[in-house]
Amino acid sequence: MEPDDPPPKTYGFKEREFKRDNATGKADAPPTAKEMAIMAGPVVKSPKGATGPKAGDPNDVYTALQHNRAVEKQRGLNEIEIREVKFRRKRDYWLMLVGGNILIVGTVAVLGANAITAIFGLGGVILFNVGLTWVMWQVMDRY
Repeated sequence: MEPDDPPPKTYGFKEREFKRDNATGKADAPPTAKEMAIMAGPVVKSPKGATGPKAGDPNDVYTALQHNRAVEKQRGLNEIEIREVKFRRKRDYWLMLVGGNILIVGTVAVLGANAITAIFGLGGVILFNVGLTWVMWQVMDRY
């Protein structure tokens, strides 16, 4: 070290003093259960049994629920209509399967029927059919 360098700083945590609220007089001992009960005050007894709502209480939950159900019945919101849901997945699958195969076979026919083109066309048809089936029936959800 050179003589003009300042001494290295040391970092650490400071000791902190905390003020204790509701101290009982003993500064270092926590209050006992008996002392805490004395600090809490006298015992407040609750009435026996269910008290129930007061007559004409605007915040009574059961009265509000009965009012809401009466309005729903009046407007016909309780009635459920059961409809048959048609899914378009099967129709779309067959449309894409036939259209894709026609496109691949048509491309092979336009390019010329030699062995390599036919092998690539057959491989394309197999890969397309397996991939489309997997995507439509395994990956996709009902729609």
